[in-house]
Parts: sequence; structure tokens; C-alpha cells
Amino acid sequence: MATHKSVLLNNWLKVTVMDNGDLALKDIKRDKGTGEKIEAVIAIYASQLNLLSDMVNLLLKRAIYLKQITSFDEFAKLTEELSAACRAELNKLNA
Repeated sequence: MATHKSVLLNNWLKVTVMDNGDLALKDIKRDKGTGEKIEAVIAIYASQLNLLSDMVNLLLKRAIYLKQITSFDEFAKLTEELSAACRAELNKLNA
């Protein structure tokens, strides 16, 4: 089995480089019965820009759903922080 480079974002999203160079965005969940990690592919990307956009969007939606942000100012600040963090993680894949 081939080893693939991958990065983890907020213990919720994982990006893995596939054999052909494309990037797989995965959702990480735990099985309620066994506690085992389950990774479900959300989408496959050839463009890092599209991947970055979707990663930030999904993380922002989760923060809103969990009521971690409740104002426009918090939204703007978190958008900047997540964009930088996601970009840094993607840079690790390119190294």
C-alpha cells in the first residue's frame, strides 16, 4: 500500500495527495459504536485554489453551526485566520 502525504485541519478535515497528484479532501468522523476513525472523501481537486476555498468555507460553516462565532467581526477575523492556516498546511504538502 502506498504512503500518501497528508495534513489534518482542526481534527475534522484531512487533505491527502493522491497517486496522480490530485488532492482529496476528506471528512473525519468517529464511529459511535466502535470509536474507530472514518474518513469519507468529500471531493477531489486538481486546483489548490479551489481546495483552499472549500476548506475555509467548510470550517467557517462548522464554526457558525457550533456557535463559535456570532458576529461579522468574528467571522472576518476567523476567515483570515483559517485562510492562513489552511494555506500553511497546503504548503506542507508541497514541501
